[in-house]
Amino acid sequence: MKDFRETFARMADEAIVTRPELAELLATTQGALSQMRYRGELPEVAFPGKRRTCWFVADIRRWLGQQQCREVQPNSAAQLGISSVQGPAPRRGRPRKSDVAGSSSQ
Repeated sequence: MKDFRETFARMADEAIVTRPELAELLATTQGALSQMRYRGELPEVAFPGKRRTCWFVADIRRWLGQQQCREVQPNSAAQLGISSVQGPAPRRGRPRKSDVAGSSSQ
């Protein structure tokens, strides 16, 4: 059986990719695809009103190109000397004894 990535590379832009095929292309599970779709991380489906989820090849290629650009941007910020690393986020909830002990003068 051929790898779907090889088949995808030869597909026409108007071709349709199903959910199992997209999962194989992205090396993930169909359940993870459902979560990505819910969060709006995937391209728009080919037929929004239909029960079956599928995508046009052109939309997937465009989306993959955008994902590649997003991956490059943080590296370019590091090359410019811009630090995107922030300190740890403040803790939520009730203060711990160690936090209170350092600030109290009893």
